[in-house]
Amino acid sequence: MKALMAPIMAVIFLAWVFYITFITKTIKKNKNEVFAGFFFIAVWAVILVLIT
Repeated sequence: MKALMAPIMAVIFLAWVFYITFITKTIKKNKNEVFAGFFFIAVWAVILVLIT
């Protein structure tokens, strides 16, 4: 179950990014959250790679 958590959370985040980009078109208002999310996912991926 833990192995599936990271990809599922990444897919949910990407779905949110696509939603605010193409449906609500409020990407400029949420720019900081998007950058923080991508940074968090990148750090998380690096840690997972180093652990396994």
